[in-house]
Parts: sequence; structure tokens; C-alpha cells
Amino acid sequence: MFRKLIEVLKKGDLMSQAIEESYDMFEKSVSIFEMIALYFMGKPLREGFNVYKEDQELNNMERRIRKKTLEHLSINPKQDTIGALVLSTVIVHMERIGDYSKNIYELAKKDCHTKDCKYYKEGESLSLRLIQICKRAVEIYRNSKAEEAKNLISVLDGIKKECEKNIDGIMEEEDISIKNAIVYSLYFRYLKRVTAHTMDILTSIWQPFTLIDFYK
Repeated sequence: MFRKLIEVLKKGDLMSQAIEESYDMFEKSVSIFEMIALYFMGKPLREGFNVYKEDQELNNMERRIRKKTLEHLSINPKQDTIGALVLSTVIVHMERIGDYSKNIYELAKKDCHTKDCKYYKEGESLSLRLIQICKRAVEIYRNSKAEEAKNLISVLDGIKKECEKNIDGIMEEEDISIKNAIVYSLYFRYLKRVTAHTMDILTSIWQPFTLIDFYK
């Protein structure tokens, strides 16, 4: 135990390190989502960008944060317990944003959807708005702005409803190719999930632990 304590003292405050890394992890997950959403809309990927490597790095960040949180609790079992539980919960949502970004990439890579479909414009508009909102969510999370988190959750809830509306519209559409129907339905579904995970992260700022992931 003493050797562990010395190691912790050498590393500094493990919990503080884990929290700082969660800021970077959230920012990275949003950055990956931005790159891939724009790729779906027809923009080229940044040279050298590899979504699978980026996603793997998110997984590595999640493991490092978990490890530091566990080490902190093993030394200080009665200190920051709730904070450790909260942190372990939100980093799962950050990792899931990376997973859905990877799903969008695999969808876009098939290149079987067309820009002349009316749902392209809907998807582009929603994507650009969601990218900016997610960037704002990173800033709010980093600075723990509770009131702004509540307000942004309401905006994100509106994005979710628009995704659902577009999926319902595709279901009722008579003049749409099968490929476009499948691709855009999936795309709006993935956008909805990215939105939901961002909302879940924001709940950690102002909700008690038992109500994290519940925003209504």
C-alpha cells in the first residue's frame, strides 16, 4: 500500500488527471464526428485521417481514465467516490460517439446515396447544426456550466425530434430510391444517437448521479 501511495504522489492527483483526460476525450470524439459527418456530406477527409485509428485512441483514452479512477479509489476509497462513478459513466457516452461516427464513415464509404435526394439537404443542415452544438457541449462540460447545460439539452432534444421526423418522412416517401431510403434512414438514426449521447454527457453537470442519462 505504501509503495502504491508513493506512486500516486509521484503521478500527482490521479482523479484530476482523469477528469482532464475526459475533457480531451470528449473533444476528440466530437472532432471525429465532425470530420465524418462532413465526409458523409461529400467533403474529403483530412490527409492521414484514419477513423479506425482515431476510434482506437478513444478506446485507449477510456481505459486510461478508468485505470486512473480505479487507482485513485484503491488509495482513497472514501474520497471522490461519486465523482469517480460519474466519470466512469460519461466516458462511455464519449466512446459511443466515436462508434457512431465510425458507423457513419462505413455508410458514407459505400457511396450509394445521392445529393439530389431532398434528404441530403435535411441531413446537411442537421449535421452542421449538430457539429456546432457538440463543440459548445465540450466547452460547457469543461467548465461545468450547469444552466447552459440545461439549455443546450433542450436544443439537442429538438435535433433528436428532427431526426425522428425525417426517418418517419422517409418511411412514408413514395418517390425515393431504395438505396437513398436505407442510407438516409440510417444516417438520421446515427445522428440521433450522437445527439442522445451528447445529452447524456451534459446531464452529468447538473443532475445527481441517480439521474444521469435522464433529462426529462
